[in-house]
Amino acid sequence: MEEGVVRNKIQPVVSPKTSENPGEIKRNSRGFSSWDRRRSGWFLATRMAGERWPASKLQIGTKLDQNGGRKWEIWPDDSNESTSESESTPAVVKIKIKIEHSVFLINQFAVRPLPQMCSIIRKFKDRTDKRTLMLRNGATVLKELIASSHGKYNPYRIFSAKELEIATNNYDGREVIKKCIFHIYKLYKGFWQERLISVLKFDESYSDSAYRYSINNIVYAAQMDHKHILKLIGCCLETPIPILVFEYGEYRTLPERIGLCGNPQPRPQFEPLRLKHRLKIAMDIAHTLAYLHVGFPRPIVFRQVIPSRILFNEENVAKLFDFSLSISIPEGETHITDCLMQPRGYCAPEYVPEYVPEYMRTGVFNEKYDVYTFSAVLLELLTGQGSMDLLHTHGSVRHLIEHLNNYLQNNRFTEIADPIIVQDLSCTEKEHQLQACARLTLECLNESAVDRPTMVDVTKRLRQIYCSL
Repeated sequence: MEEGVVRNKIQPVVSPKTSENPGEIKRNSRGFSSWDRRRSGWFLATRMAGERWPASKLQIGTKLDQNGGRKWEIWPDDSNESTSESESTPAVVKIKIKIEHSVFLINQFAVRPLPQMCSIIRKFKDRTDKRTLMLRNGATVLKELIASSHGKYNPYRIFSAKELEIATNNYDGREVIKKCIFHIYKLYKGFWQERLISVLKFDESYSDSAYRYSINNIVYAAQMDHKHILKLIGCCLETPIPILVFEYGEYRTLPERIGLCGNPQPRPQFEPLRLKHRLKIAMDIAHTLAYLHVGFPRPIVFRQVIPSRILFNEENVAKLFDFSLSISIPEGETHITDCLMQPRGYCAPEYVPEYVPEYMRTGVFNEKYDVYTFSAVLLELLTGQGSMDLLHTHGSVRHLIEHLNNYLQNNRFTEIADPIIVQDLSCTEKEHQLQACARLTLECLNESAVDRPTMVDVTKRLRQIYCSL
């Protein structure tokens, strides 16, 4: 084995190739050969080691590795020369660098100007940060996926941050499909591998809540296998707040579809929503919620069944979207206690104290909470008015319920129904079905969670009404 030996100090070593005698070290007038200078990156490392352990006696040279290649190594000098205790080696110090790696060090540091060196260091730091974020985010997602689904979930792709920047043209504002009503996220149109995708990016200024919402979306969307739930393709874990990638469609929300939210004119490919079409939408969403409630070992409460969370693609198929606030009920339990930020008009009375003072409320959530919020979807489909607008008009949910009851009992519900539906009521049978749907809405609005129907019952009744038209 050929190796150079340096005593007491770390000094550059000449390649055995430049020395006729393996035990002799030849240098130029300044103590360095051209072979040494080409490996300045290596000697920088040895100098740093020498400064850290100045009292160490170290040997430096090349050794053959197991694969037949040569590698550099620094190791303690095991010579039998007498040394004082203060000069004894305090620890074994080894730095192993393959010969080909020394060329990389030279190229990156020894012969580059300072700005380029700073750029290289910055890129290295960025790569380190991305790796740290991926490990943290990946561990969180995997832990919660296993806890929520017992390890049963659909495979999803991991995207790099660069891939999604290219796919969305660096998140061009002109590619925004949908904005959250709370401005927490934006849904972008993207193009990846010759296919269109939807990219959901959260605003990092809402760091704590946005991170929780992003993880929630990945955990629950990865478990879904339903044609009326927006399909998750993958996610990016290299960013502080993970970015989600969904299937693409020319989506519009339910309020936009029926002419609300500043979009009074439907798109050309969308026909006006007749009563049967609206019942089909209600039936599909009810079936999707029933799937969440009974299709998993731990029932999933969606918690924000509001019209803006229902998207329509170009084929006019409704899809439930955004699991930011969803929560699972532990196995063997009937409810779970949690806090929730949601518009006043969409909160069930058992959660909002001022609605029914005599009811004991502790932020309890179960499947019946989704039944109550689903009534907001039914109201919007039947009246063509937003739930918040109706609530503002009547002052409270209790007054709104009394108002709807009065119209139903006097057979005057058509006076508050959407004019498009009224025009479609060509026979008495359709009017009866409209009133049956309105009565179901009132049952879902019941102040007592116990007295509300389950989503399975709601789905069955909507199907009966739909099939009778």
